[in-house]
Amino acid sequence: MQMIFKKPEEVFGEEESVEKQPLDLLSVKGDRISTVLETENIELLLEKEQGRIRLVQKNSGGEELKTLMECPYAENADARKELTDMMTAVKKDIESAIEVGRTSLRIPESKYELFMYMRRRPSIPMDMDKLNRELSSGEARENVALFRSFLEKNPRINVYVGIYTLGQDTAYRILKQEWRMLSNVRFIVLENYEKKPISWSDPRIQESLKDSPNVASIGIGIKGDRPRYAIELRTEDLASSVKKAALLSHHLFNIREEMIDAQTQGFAKAMWELGARRGKSEEFIRKTVEDLALEDACYRISETAAKEIVKKVQERGFNEGEDIGLFRVPVLDRRLLLNLLKKAENGFLVVDDAGQFQYYRDMTGKLVMQYGWEKDECWYIAPKGKEEKEIRAEAAKVLLEGKYLQALGKILMENRNLSVSDAYSNLKNFIISYEKLGMGEGEQIETLGLARDFFPKENIEEIQTVIGEVLSEGSLYDNFGF
Repeated sequence: MQMIFKKPEEVFGEEESVEKQPLDLLSVKGDRISTVLETENIELLLEKEQGRIRLVQKNSGGEELKTLMECPYAENADARKELTDMMTAVKKDIESAIEVGRTSLRIPESKYELFMYMRRRPSIPMDMDKLNRELSSGEARENVALFRSFLEKNPRINVYVGIYTLGQDTAYRILKQEWRMLSNVRFIVLENYEKKPISWSDPRIQESLKDSPNVASIGIGIKGDRPRYAIELRTEDLASSVKKAALLSHHLFNIREEMIDAQTQGFAKAMWELGARRGKSEEFIRKTVEDLALEDACYRISETAAKEIVKKVQERGFNEGEDIGLFRVPVLDRRLLLNLLKKAENGFLVVDDAGQFQYYRDMTGKLVMQYGWEKDECWYIAPKGKEEKEIRAEAAKVLLEGKYLQALGKILMENRNLSVSDAYSNLKNFIISYEKLGMGEGEQIETLGLARDFFPKENIEEIQTVIGEVLSEGSLYDNFGF
């Protein structure tokens, strides 16, 4: 049933001012009851002598125009209060519909229709799409403030929790701590046997929603097509699940929660950057990174396996940024590796005890296009049956090319503030340095051509021309106008 909200497709970007216009009030069958103008008022009248309670429409002069709803006057005070509260909610919905520029609204006209209406009316009557978008921005603005104001009235909220990461558990604990005095907030913790996102279509969630379709829902570790009155606390580009929980509940992070937020948002790299900004020592950052990585991994794999992986990382020193040819682990938990490896974006190869090889992160796409690997998000899975020697050679090739592209990006950034001669010299020295590492003219030109998306603001053909000029014996410029 349409309530007081615009449809999601009617809302674009920032909040827009709306033009208030006449509102058609419709019956449950869709027949027009009346049209309400902005200058008119809706009032609730308790008429004990007549044995009725009415919702009426009046003009600006106070003259009654229309009875919109009529219910019997209840002698019992509690029953009467319940009825008047429900009718007042309809009154507010009409006023809100005019305020947001709606042109029509379906309302109840009698007692039983009123009950059906209230059963469907959201426990937090606001546009959840706008709230979700605001949370995704990582900033608390008018919609978060509106949500917090509704919390003061202790509305019914169901929080569905399917934990498989430390970040999700932290988001859950933040909400539970901050909302501990709200008796109508229900935390429903779902067993997450598969240690991965639970769908909103899960029968346990659907059964709960069937009993209370109007209750606002919050999902932690839940994904898919969310219900109409639901908020999803999932990690996105600008806000982690932890950050969203803190925004909703007006929670202030301690240093541990800040580090977990960084881990959830950007893995080990983000944690090191946060620690440096906070002035923490390298020893503190390293220990925190390792401790929280271990804690997070234990939501998905055994503590024994997690500790073995952490130990191997410590022994290899990769969290300091050293290169490795192959990383052997008992089980392959991707999140644990990314939570440990500060320089993970440089690329690395890993194999588990089952013999499955995976590579993170190929910027050229060669592993798929040329070598037949399977892509899964930022990970690449080696074909079964391929020899380890061949796998390592392919991974080493894309690792070098990945480092080449990242280093080239830094050179091009530096060159923006240099003279033409200095910029050319800088680029020339870079090209020669990678030729010495085994990347000849053809491979450098090919690698650059496969990674155009990596340099959206650069002229790739121009850089390829420089590579040819530097590494070939001849030159394109061998004839002049004299």
